[in-house]
Amino acid sequence: MRVLITGGGGFIGGYLIAGLRERHEIFALVQKRPWGTEERQVCWFEQDLTQPLDEARLPKKVDAIIHLAQSRYYRQFPDHSWDMYQVNIGSTLSLLEYGRKIGIRKFIYASSGGIYGYGYERFIETSAINPANFYLATKYCSELLLGNYNAYFKTVVFRFFFVYGLKQQGMLIPRLIHNIRNGDPIVIFGKEGIRINPIHITDATRVFGPSLETEVTGVFNIAGDEVISIKGLSELIGNFLGKTPKFVYEKSHLQGDLIGDNSRMKTVLGVIPERSLRMGICEMV
Repeated sequence: MRVLITGGGGFIGGYLIAGLRERHEIFALVQKRPWGTEERQVCWFEQDLTQPLDEARLPKKVDAIIHLAQSRYYRQFPDHSWDMYQVNIGSTLSLLEYGRKIGIRKFIYASSGGIYGYGYERFIETSAINPANFYLATKYCSELLLGNYNAYFKTVVFRFFFVYGLKQQGMLIPRLIHNIRNGDPIVIFGKEGIRINPIHITDATRVFGPSLETEVTGVFNIAGDEVISIKGLSELIGNFLGKTPKFVYEKSHLQGDLIGDNSRMKTVLGVIPERSLRMGICEMV
């Protein structure tokens, strides 16, 4: 298949391209081409997604679009709300229209499990949506846009829950590793902090193969099997580092946990997590 991937220079994008390029013809849309990307199997396009999509430079025919790109300023509201809006919503609409005009068969969108908010039970794909911030609201807005294009091509939404792995920067697990290694305190809300079920990048990217190569559609939670609290996760990291984490406890303002039910990922996509949390954390440390 001919597949256009946005965010090809990002964490998930890098792993995904490496996994798909042997079986598919890949077109990677990036803001700036990463160093050392000389693979013949990949055709690179530079595009600032805050600007109008330059369709004239893009391929005239692709079978599928995988939209991974998101604003780099996802934590900087309201100072960079316009960038978040343009990249997270505006570019989604532009790509949907581009896909409609060139006759794609499938559009796959990378969303976030965070759009559910917090709860005391595992979230299933039909659970109520309660985005906690502007960034998560933009992700959900793009999900709603996708629904309007089901008449033109098949759509898939992946709601990722705390993807982690080697080369990741700035996200939860790399930040915990950095703090514990340097002896910096970790803030814990309540007794243990929220509970989550992270998924390793090698398992997370396996969902794209069956979603491309079958007629599957709809929304999928992409999450691991193991549930752990922020405190428990910190202590696991500390064991591998040989350091005892320093905790600062604060009164919890969060009502519940953020745990995704991954049953549909397993039964429909046939993807069962293989990399244990212990193995994945050991690899990163």
